[in-house]
Amino acid sequence: MTTHPDDAAPVTEPDDDLGGDPVCWLDRVCPDCGLFLTDHTASTCPRCGAARDG
Repeated sequence: MTTHPDDAAPVTEPDDDLGGDPVCWLDRVCPDCGLFLTDHTASTCPRCGAARDG
């Protein structure tokens, strides 16, 4: 059986309200100890005290 492009389902636009996780969570991980940083306002890591990048 051969399919033709005209037989394919129509392409719909993605919903604008779909959220999701960012592509990379690396900016939320302490570079020294690997702790996942949940407090985005902290300037240091609560586990090891390393300065937070950014």
